[in-house]
Amino acid sequence: MNRLLTLLGLVAVLIGIVPWAGADEEDSAENSFRVFYDKGFRFNSRDGRFALRLNGLLQVRYTYVDYDPEIRFNQEDYSNFFVRRARLFFTGHAGSPRFTFIFQAQLEPNQGLNANDLWIEYEFSDLLRLGAGRIKIPYGLEFMNAGSALGMVDRSIFSGETDIDIGDPNLPGPRYPGGGTERFALSWIADTGFATGGLDLYRSQGVLLRGQRGSATTSTFEYQVGVWQGRGTTGASNPGNEHLVSARVGYHPWGFVDWRVVGDLEDTPRLKLGVLGSAYVNSEVEPYHFDEHGFNLAAMLRYRGWSVDAEWGNEMFDFEAFVEDFAREGYRMSVGWFIVPKHFEVRARYAEITRMVDPTYRKAVDSGLGVPEIWNGEDWVPALEATVSETSAAASYYLPGWRNKLIVDISRLQRQFAADPGAVIDGVLSPIEKVPDQVDYRWRMMVQLVF
Repeated sequence: MNRLLTLLGLVAVLIGIVPWAGADEEDSAENSFRVFYDKGFRFNSRDGRFALRLNGLLQVRYTYVDYDPEIRFNQEDYSNFFVRRARLFFTGHAGSPRFTFIFQAQLEPNQGLNANDLWIEYEFSDLLRLGAGRIKIPYGLEFMNAGSALGMVDRSIFSGETDIDIGDPNLPGPRYPGGGTERFALSWIADTGFATGGLDLYRSQGVLLRGQRGSATTSTFEYQVGVWQGRGTTGASNPGNEHLVSARVGYHPWGFVDWRVVGDLEDTPRLKLGVLGSAYVNSEVEPYHFDEHGFNLAAMLRYRGWSVDAEWGNEMFDFEAFVEDFAREGYRMSVGWFIVPKHFEVRARYAEITRMVDPTYRKAVDSGLGVPEIWNGEDWVPALEATVSETSAAASYYLPGWRNKLIVDISRLQRQFAADPGAVIDGVLSPIEKVPDQVDYRWRMMVQLVF
């Protein structure tokens, strides 16, 4: 709380100083500042050398999940009020419009005061911009969508978003999909280093070279190439000398499609298409020595209030300690239509993720994914996770203001299981049968305020 008050105090001082600075130099227009509102509070020097834009985001939601009680730890349904995002954004440039910065402060009650993004960048040309700091790793599409510009209450299970992810991660439930498997979150890694969350790289610190040429109405090419501390790392120093390398390219033949925003809020008068390709490589030594790499393909379409977003991803893990490699893959598609342009949208979405391709009991244990348990009428018996899928529908109503809206969505969450007739548990042959699917239902509603 003290840190939050300090931060808000600094903002208040800044707001007070800027007009004073302009008044102090009334005869020197080039040294004065303008203070105004335009999709955020803006403080600009009249000579154009300095600029600051302050934005805020607040999302409050309610989630109810009707759990399948046949899965261990899922006997009690889930009902929760949640402040998903409460954030302040500071963006602008210093000394020159070419030298930009992004600072994002996370204020959610469960996170405390935390810096999500701390980024500086210098533009040498439109195709050569060099940045450094901590930010989202440019990879794929859905995780690159801004949290305030999503077409539904939140991202899909492709990115590990379920809402059912609370409490101590070392304790059971309520945590989707439950039953004994490792945590399934936006970005989560088992003790072995194997990723069990969504098919995204989350945030990290590093350096990035990027460029973009084109416009909203002309063909556009873009790229991002970066070297990072690792996958979903925090501010800690690197324990070894390995780094994650990512690359992402995009082409928009009929004008740039802003991949930060889901939906055709602009009611695009002519067809727009964007295609993106991403890849990464990474290595770890502790706690296990392994190499990993991944690929992602995505496409976006916008036309007269209609929007389509599609994405596929694949990841491979080669652990030195284990004979078999571990693979993950998933895909998603989202279709939306503004029935009332810029005001009311309906959207449907399907997503599926396989956290272990060709699963076996041994691979589930070795990787750290874990083995769920299901009730067979007499006892809890081991099962084997195959795929997790989501089928969702949503309606969004945009309130007066910038990106202010109400959203409701409903989802059917399904987990399928696989058989392993050759499973050996504690040295004894113990065949695992294919058990009935786990089916859970989720209802959510959210109000969002952006300033």
